[in-house]
Amino acid sequence: MKPKVKNELDTVYITSTGDRYLKEMDALCAEAQIQMVRQSMESKKEKIMDIVELVQTVLRENHWGIYYKSNPMADHPMQDGGTLYKINEVDEEEVERIIIKRLTECQTHSQTDSNQNKNSMTG
Repeated sequence: MKPKVKNELDTVYITSTGDRYLKEMDALCAEAQIQMVRQSMESKKEKIMDIVELVQTVLRENHWGIYYKSNPMADHPMQDGGTLYKINEVDEEEVERIIIKRLTECQTHSQTDSNQNKNSMTG
């Protein structure tokens, strides 16, 4: 008996995340879901950045600053023996980073609570 070697070639559809599908419709559906999630995440990031920019604009327009409460002033000795005092102001980038972090945490907690409420209503 002769051994039969059989090769079959078929088209494989690959989504933007690297998932592979043999059916084009499955790949299209998966890619549509991927794009929806990406758009949702981008929308959330844009909202967060809008809030951060608003806070920073209000601070700048009103000539307000944020300083470290535990150490509001730093003293710098001068050569003539005097002391120069400077307000220990928090850097704008650090303010932005903390606001983004807190808003992201709030959104995460909000989504978790929402999902728990949905599950308790259906379960």
